[in-house]
Amino acid sequence: ADRVFTMSKSRDSEFLDVILHIEKALNPATNAGTYPPYRPGDTTAGRDINLPPVKGPLGNELPKVISGNYAKPPNTPEGAPLWRGTDTGYEDNRKIFSQHAFEVPQDNFRLGNYYSSNYCKYYTSDVYIKYGYTEVQCDEYPFASTQEGAAKDKINYSVQGVRAGHNWKHGDALKAFYGHYRLLTYDPVNTITKVSDSPFWVKIVD
Repeated sequence: ADRVFTMSKSRDSEFLDVILHIEKALNPATNAGTYPPYRPGDTTAGRDINLPPVKGPLGNELPKVISGNYAKPPNTPEGAPLWRGTDTGYEDNRKIFSQHAFEVPQDNFRLGNYYSSNYCKYYTSDVYIKYGYTEVQCDEYPFASTQEGAAKDKINYSVQGVRAGHNWKHGDALKAFYGHYRLLTYDPVNTITKVSDSPFWVKIVD
């Protein structure tokens, strides 16, 4: 049977902030509005993590190709599965959008080089203002614990400020899912192919 991490907007209200973020990221009709924006001419090779795209909107934002959506056909990029990443992959993914100085000259914005620096404080500053800077964390999809995280191509991912309690609860649910289906971290040295690994998808229901 397929391994599907199902999240319910009504049942799992304790991490609804994260669910709504993932729902927006999964949908090609809405993920052009996720952050960092993806615009014409932007490429993985050309994207400097210290100079992320201006927030906008500028009106030319493009949809992203974000995988893991169980509602999409499996032979499409959006319907492709996620794979648990390596032991070091979590930090590699998060270092794309956090834990380093960055600036957006167009908005005269800069955050210094300290551990709590992250893109969410620029792109979703309204969430931090609403709930307080100590009460908000930077959530990302695809999950930092997967091979499809932000480090894969620096473009087809999304970050969003969410309430810290929601982020913790969602993290607990994801860990429980990994444990239930025995989804181990990927070992590229001892596992030549993904035959012994397990793909998984996410699904959001009401």
